[in-house]
Amino acid sequence: MAPRRRRGAGPDAGDDAPSEADAPKNRPPNTAFRQQRMRAWQCVLTPKLIVTIFSILAAIYLGFGAYLTYLAHTVRDIRIDYTDCMKDATDRFAPVPENRITAHFSKTDSNFDPYKAEWQKEERQVQIGNGKGKTETAKRQYCLVRFNIPEDLKPTISFFYNLENFYQNHRRYVNSFNAKQLLGDAVDGRTINDSTCDPIAHDPEGTGKIVYPCGLVANSIFNDTFSAPVLLSVSGSSESNKTYEMSQKDIAWPGMKDLYGPTKYNYDRIIPPPNWEKRYPDGYSDDNPPPDLKTDEHFQNWMQLAAAPNFYKLYQKNTELAMETGQYQVDIEFNFDSTVYNGRKAFVLTTISTMGSRNIWPGIIFLIVGGICLVLDIYFILSFFLWKPRKLGDPSYLSWNQPTAPQGTSTS
Repeated sequence: MAPRRRRGAGPDAGDDAPSEADAPKNRPPNTAFRQQRMRAWQCVLTPKLIVTIFSILAAIYLGFGAYLTYLAHTVRDIRIDYTDCMKDATDRFAPVPENRITAHFSKTDSNFDPYKAEWQKEERQVQIGNGKGKTETAKRQYCLVRFNIPEDLKPTISFFYNLENFYQNHRRYVNSFNAKQLLGDAVDGRTINDSTCDPIAHDPEGTGKIVYPCGLVANSIFNDTFSAPVLLSVSGSSESNKTYEMSQKDIAWPGMKDLYGPTKYNYDRIIPPPNWEKRYPDGYSDDNPPPDLKTDEHFQNWMQLAAAPNFYKLYQKNTELAMETGQYQVDIEFNFDSTVYNGRKAFVLTTISTMGSRNIWPGIIFLIVGGICLVLDIYFILSFFLWKPRKLGDPSYLSWNQPTAPQGTSTS
């Protein structure tokens, strides 16, 4: 069959020649947008623009860095490492080694030198539930630490515990929990087996009971306890033995409680994690029930995993009362053994600035970046305005305007 001529083509046109009817259909409209004639702005990096940009950047970074550094230096804090208390302290108060103390205060008081802390270890008898409707007496090791505050501290006063060399960011550790179980659901054994709770999932004695809460994170919770600081002596006053009250509520982020709930398990189906033995020596019962994770803010803080091996977690705080100059004592129930992983532990008492607790590194980083911008700014000013560079946009420097290199002559 012969090829057909396109409709609208002339009689002398070829079979594939375009017709006049096709032309308006395929041609883009004659608009600035479709014909790419729209106005555009192109940034030309002139010397004045470059100098202006670096001047603005230097001012922003240096100003913000100076402000962050100032805020960090307004924070007053004291940190005492008590890892070796059970090993080095005695049954009488003795000085804490100064290399275990870090303090930042604006003034000093000879009567209350922050680097003159003392500690003492002692054994106490405490009452705990035995799960049978009665209480039993158990022995606990305590570390008593006395420390000095050389100036009045304004609220908010926060009390943190600090762990070093504890890797909460380990891949297996991070995944070792069951979200539904933490939310309160009575998750069955098969689901726990299929979860990432292993090896802390079931009773190691083979009873088939489920560990609640399961997983490595819950099992390793920090279980040292701290009393509220007790004021022992005040300069020029006979006032003593006054407790500086601190609250353990509202220490976790508000949204964290939505991830937890009271358990629906029957107590005879679950057991506490192995490291919770001191708290639940005879397991869970009506007299010694499992914790309500929705209100246990210490647990919620612990489950909010730290990204670095050295971290702080809030234990208690006071948002209303100032802390006056004097000597204070904190009683620590010594349960958490940090030496098994070559780590260390400490407590930190600190004020809070707009940016939080003391951290000088954000300010230093901003100052470094601002300093680099300032150095480049000065260099460009000298280059563009004092060292007489070539004229901007001079066409004589184009390659085709350069004299050709002399051609060498060949000899035979």
